[in-house]
Amino acid sequence: MRSGDGLGGKAARGGIIAISGQLARSIVQASSIVVLARLLEPSAFGYVAMVVAITGFGEVLRELGLSKAAVQATTLTKGQRDNLFWMSTGLGILLSGIVFLAAPSIAGFYEEPVLEEITRWIAVTFALNGIGAQFRASIQRELRFTANAVIDIAGPTLGLLVAVTMALGGASYWALVGQQLTVAVVVNIGLMLVGGWFPRLPHRGEHMRDLVVYGANLLGAQSLWYASSNIDTILVGARLGPTAAGMYNRVFQLMKLPITQLNNPAMRVALPVLSRLREDGPRYRAFLVRGQAVLLHLVVPVLALAGALAGPLIEVVLGPAWLPAVSTFTALAVAGLFQAASFVANWIFMSSGQTGAQLRLALVTRPLVIVAVIVGSFWGMVGVAVGYAVSMTALWPLSLWWAGRASGIDIGVLFGNALRAIVAHVLAAGMAAGAVALISAAHPLYDLAIGVFVMLAALGLEALCWRRLRDDLRGVIGVRSLLRSRPA
Repeated sequence: MRSGDGLGGKAARGGIIAISGQLARSIVQASSIVVLARLLEPSAFGYVAMVVAITGFGEVLRELGLSKAAVQATTLTKGQRDNLFWMSTGLGILLSGIVFLAAPSIAGFYEEPVLEEITRWIAVTFALNGIGAQFRASIQRELRFTANAVIDIAGPTLGLLVAVTMALGGASYWALVGQQLTVAVVVNIGLMLVGGWFPRLPHRGEHMRDLVVYGANLLGAQSLWYASSNIDTILVGARLGPTAAGMYNRVFQLMKLPITQLNNPAMRVALPVLSRLREDGPRYRAFLVRGQAVLLHLVVPVLALAGALAGPLIEVVLGPAWLPAVSTFTALAVAGLFQAASFVANWIFMSSGQTGAQLRLALVTRPLVIVAVIVGSFWGMVGVAVGYAVSMTALWPLSLWWAGRASGIDIGVLFGNALRAIVAHVLAAGMAAGAVALISAAHPLYDLAIGVFVMLAALGLEALCWRRLRDDLRGVIGVRSLLRSRPA
């Protein structure tokens, strides 16, 4: 068997393991959203979200793009790995100290004194994540998908148990702080235990420039991405207070659930595999096209239906107290559709080493996202979400074009994949929403059931009439054989 076929087999098995593991993690995270929304008041979520929206930027700085640099490198010596470990660990400890000292300033910015202690406890996670970063990179680089999946399930599961226990004991927002600390401790201890290596002292003779340049470019792009993706929570918290911030945060997390739970494992499989295939143009393009189609036809229908049935979904998942956030959620679901359609551009940038082009794209586009959200904030929480949705829609074709120009890849097929998925699933979701409006069952759970049934029926009808869509859906069902197949 050729080495390429062996890599395809590993990718197929890795994709199945990663998606299965992420499905389990999705269940845990969905349970966290549902259960904690009923145990804690919106302001509790708002307090923690207001802190994390700012301190999370430190997590981007702490990462410095070094993990992705290690994963995508064609070769990585033990000495380089050791040096990357000490760089990540040192940055993590440094940022823990900076965030700890910045706690009074963060509390003062929001004019919420309780945020000071929350910030100091959250600061601990930077040091923990810095220590574990290169262990995770090694596991991903070695395509050890099972170990990665087990760790990523164990952390959130134990974190949820701690949060529920503390919430039942009346701990309020401290339950959410305890959840974050537990996840960080469990995940990073797990990474170190299964990493399979022990860091030695730093090595002066190792060539680190290419890794650091790759990471620095990626850091710039990720910093701009983070700022543009979290300015909404900061604005809602600063202008409308912790209760509104909590509502916005919960519906935003609900929207992100299908995106993160499917894109993250897809990235963990795609980046190391595409990085190894980048010298083999036909196989690289074949994997890219098929991987994008599978991801889109898993994420887009969920977001389309969720946005179309936002009312009954919010009532069932979060409870009646969260219904004021329905319009906000609908707008965010639209943003999620186009955000998911843009992910393949990041695969191209990172796997081909074009992080400089990725940074230049971010320099052009991410300030526009920030401006759109700031303008939208004058119309409250819904305006913020609409501004975010408009900007994500505009960024989708631009990011694909930019990635194609930088890498020399014809993005026409990738654009067609995404457009076909969005049109098909949004149309089916619209039919589902119309059916629910006409029938209107006595309970929101019945409305959701009707909506799912009608959407599946509509999608089946579309597939019968639309050959390209039918081929895409066959590809999702036969993902293993697609990953193993050789391009013509």
